Amino acid sequence: MAAVTPTADANAILRAPDLDSAERAYLGLLPDMDHVDALTRRALGLSRAADAARGYALSMTLVGLRLQELEMGEPCAAEYRQATLRSLRQAFTAA
Repeated sequence: MAAVTPTADANAILRAPDLDSAERAYLGLLPDMDHVDALTRRALGLSRAADAARGYALSMTLVGLRLQELEMGEPCAAEYRQATLRSLRQAFTAA
C-alpha cells in the first residue's frame, strides 16, 4: 500500500465533512515540529512544479497556522483553530 503524501493529507482537511473532522486531519498532519518540517520540505518540492501551486499554497498556509499555534499554547490554540480552519476551507473551496 502506498503511503499518503503530506499534500494528499492537506487536501483531506478541505474535503472533511465538518470542522471537527478537518481539525482532526489537521492535527494528525501537523502534531509536532518534526511534522511541520516534513510538510514544509514537501511543499517546497511542490513549489517547483507549475501544476502544484494549490498544494503548495495550502501546505504552506497550514505550516504557518500550526507554527502560530505551537507558539500560543494549547488552550488559546484550540479556540483559534476552528475559526481559522473554517476560513481556510472557505477560501480554498472558493478558489
